[in-house]
Amino acid sequence: MRALLLSGLTLCLAAEPPAVARMRQDLTVLASPALAGRGNGDPGLERAVAYVARAYRKLGLRPKVQRYAWIARVKRTEAAAVLGGRPLTWGRDVEALGYSAGADLKALPLRFVGCGLRAGAYDDLGDLKGRAAVIFRRLPEAAAFAQVKRAETALLSRIRACEAAGAAAILLVEEGDAPRTLGREEGPTELHLPILSLPARTLAPWLDLPALRARLVETGLPQTSEPGATLDLKLALAREEVQLPNLAVLLPGRNPKLRDQIIAVGAHLDHLGHGERHSAAGEAGRGQIHPGADDNGSGSVMTLELARRFKRQRPARPILFLHFSGEEEGLLGSAAWTRNPTVPLAQIKFMVNLDMVGRLDKARPTLLMGGLGAPKAALERARTFAPEGLALGTDVGAAVGGSDHMSFSASKIPTFFFFSGLHQDYHKPTDTADRIDYDGMARVEAMVARVVQDLADSAEVPAFDPETAKVQSARDASPMGVSLGILPDFTENKAGFRITDTSRGSAAEAAGLKGGDIIIRIGDAPVKGIYDYMAALTGRKPGDKVLIRWLRDGVEMQAEATLKGR
Repeated sequence: MRALLLSGLTLCLAAEPPAVARMRQDLTVLASPALAGRGNGDPGLERAVAYVARAYRKLGLRPKVQRYAWIARVKRTEAAAVLGGRPLTWGRDVEALGYSAGADLKALPLRFVGCGLRAGAYDDLGDLKGRAAVIFRRLPEAAAFAQVKRAETALLSRIRACEAAGAAAILLVEEGDAPRTLGREEGPTELHLPILSLPARTLAPWLDLPALRARLVETGLPQTSEPGATLDLKLALAREEVQLPNLAVLLPGRNPKLRDQIIAVGAHLDHLGHGERHSAAGEAGRGQIHPGADDNGSGSVMTLELARRFKRQRPARPILFLHFSGEEEGLLGSAAWTRNPTVPLAQIKFMVNLDMVGRLDKARPTLLMGGLGAPKAALERARTFAPEGLALGTDVGAAVGGSDHMSFSASKIPTFFFFSGLHQDYHKPTDTADRIDYDGMARVEAMVARVVQDLADSAEVPAFDPETAKVQSARDASPMGVSLGILPDFTENKAGFRITDTSRGSAAEAAGLKGGDIIIRIGDAPVKGIYDYMAALTGRKPGDKVLIRWLRDGVEMQAEATLKGR
């Protein structure tokens, strides 16, 4: 039976175009259970790097592995906490955050300071010297925060504000019945003060936190309290450092006069492992393998396939193929590579990034192509290489997505970014190899090859354009505002602004919106794309009600949505 199955698979692959068969085979390996989601710091990512390196060596190329340090795991080596004379149980009543400092504190008085926010006229901090600040992890959906920028309401910003006010420790109040699990946090490795996670029930004998939150929402005024309890804390944490891999492979060009003008083609190889962080499947997804077939197995195998192609049809300029780790943790690998490149950074004249290129919509195949730091004229020229039947959405600057090309643009290198769109399996255990559109991938690979070939063979490479390199995050540049809770489709749509999905528990879900719907109006404002969508929500407050109009299968629908805070 096993022989028959293998024979059937062989016949199936033989019936496919060679590029399709190769990408299917490579992606089946990268998204297999054996690689366990290619999590950063996990053996599966190392196996993925080894697999890709072997494929390059078969082409006669010499892959180079570069490594950089990353904190993978955090463990308690000593921990004792007594609150108001009551010993706390670690993992049940209290837990440290991954970037907490160690501590040896006695009789530290608590002070509840609401959100730990100091922004403009809103200030609930006061003097925290010699106290433990108790704050909500998540800000209530209150009108008082509608004009506060996201950068100021971010948790790390509020932690630093408490530290600046003199806090000796910070206690974060969680919404559920358990503290946050100890693990590696996004952002800094270690802060300067102890930071603990507690459910509200741990503090219930001294603080009526639901009532305090309700009063904050009702009045919009800071709520502070002196509960009278003190904290004894003894804490020591050990951090396990690993060396994450980047893979770089240089293919020399055919023109020796252009050997110092390199075109880089890259993709991130890492994904979420078992979904401990960043899973879009919620608590149910934790512990399950997140295969990452589209994100970003698809870009990784397409980069490898482009190497096979260009090994045969050598372009004039050299091509550098890059596979990054750490993208899911904040573009760590590409940032590390640009700080310590395997070739002189000044020789990189253009970078092409492939991230999630395996799920073209078969009903309306559209590819997003972004240009960050690329001249608009270069983007228009690249548009001409789109094959017939493949719609191309193009943009520069703000809507070009957060992926590894940003590290190159920040280094004043022009970039292109290819992306086939978000979908309901994004960052979930269901992003599997069998859901990939391999024929669509072959069409994208052929187009990207023409774009790269043009860059590598042209008389001059397009120069860096600082105007198109300006990335303005809507969350940070505009007021904190509100969220409808949709997963956007960034491709162009003449009818309006198409959404891929809605977030669980969101205003959009409550209003009845579904993936595939096309929003055409929010309130009195027509919506034709993401910028119209953002403008229509700017300035609104949590709790505001707006009428949403959308198209579903050509039929216009409408419902009132109650907006939530971001």
